[in-house]
Amino acid sequence: MLPERFTNPNYGKGTHTIDDDGPDIEQEEQHVKQWLATFLAKPTVELPRLPTVATEILELSRKPNTRIEDIASLLEREPLLAAKVLKLANSALYGATSQVATLKQALIRMGLALVRDVVMEAAFQMTVIRAEGFNDTLDTVRRHSTAVAWLSRFIARNTAMDAENAFLIGLLHDLGLSVGLIALAEWLKANKKPQRLRPEHWLAVERLHEDIGAQLLESWKLPPSLVLVVRNHHHLIIGGYPHPSVAIHTIAEHIAYGASWGVTPTVFRSDDDMPLVSGITSINDDERDRALNALNLTMRHYEQFVQDTKRVLETLSGQFQKKAA
Repeated sequence: MLPERFTNPNYGKGTHTIDDDGPDIEQEEQHVKQWLATFLAKPTVELPRLPTVATEILELSRKPNTRIEDIASLLEREPLLAAKVLKLANSALYGATSQVATLKQALIRMGLALVRDVVMEAAFQMTVIRAEGFNDTLDTVRRHSTAVAWLSRFIARNTAMDAENAFLIGLLHDLGLSVGLIALAEWLKANKKPQRLRPEHWLAVERLHEDIGAQLLESWKLPPSLVLVVRNHHHLIIGGYPHPSVAIHTIAEHIAYGASWGVTPTVFRSDDDMPLVSGITSINDDERDRALNALNLTMRHYEQFVQDTKRVLETLSGQFQKKAA
């Protein structure tokens, strides 16, 4: 007798349900993206805030007739921020060879050009960004951003470009990742899901982090020129031309990742999960080369940057180890 598949005309035309308790990855990612896209507009959202004094000093530093005394007077209104500025001014990062005891002495030592960056770095350290289940990843974002800020300043000083916001762009460029993780934690809680980062969640955060970060900086009333670069820091061409600040930032990020100062998310994966493939936060060699070309730099310049910034990263590493302790 022939098997049924040869004698039954309806054989193989039926349906069968396969149980699958796992998430629909594409659908899950889309749900997260929809949530992230509207997160900042929610009236109940509590976003990270910079100390008011920091934004006032940022505005004051853009005025040509600002005096050190004016900055000191503002800082005295925020004792904790003033203490952090004094600590930074006395650190090896800022080339301190002897200790200064007063805020005014610290500001005079640095000069007005550095004061703004020091204040913003201190404010950035004070801005508490935590999210249940994601704090390890948030720490790597902060660590990476600090490194890129310092690398960007170094590169800017060694080019012919006027990049006054290089340090701030590096410091603030990945705030969208941090706020995205805060939003994700809220979404997981609202949907009664485990507070853990899955690959599809991270990819959704990555793909929207530029816009999220720019919206946050707008809420902080930071300069439009800075917001523009943060919104496009993975896009070298802005308005039809290579943007020098993005080029500097791209090179700094490439050095940071190469020196193990990249963003390394702590992602939960089961055996049948999609692999974690970075979306757009890391910088590849082609992007680096285009950025070098935009600044009229060569690989020889890049290799020299890598060598010259090793000490900066070593010093930063010591600072982060002290904080961890």
